[in-house]
Amino acid sequence: MKKLKPKPYQFWAWCFTLTILTGALVAALGLYPFYCYIFLVGNGGLAIISWLWNEKSLVALNTGLASIYLVGLINLYLN
Repeated sequence: MKKLKPKPYQFWAWCFTLTILTGALVAALGLYPFYCYIFLVGNGGLAIISWLWNEKSLVALNTGLASIYLVGLINLYLN
């Protein structure tokens, strides 16, 4: 069986994944808007890593989620 070569930036991908999980915990505790910031960092970071990996579906997913949280934060502070 052929051994797979690890993708570059794997360490950062795991860091941003843990950031998203932390955001989910903070959201479960009801700490709005703090979880929006955490999700924004996690999804934004994974969008960059996905772009470096040339994974278009993950770029779309994480960019879309980061955009949703950014719009929510803008809406919070404008109203």
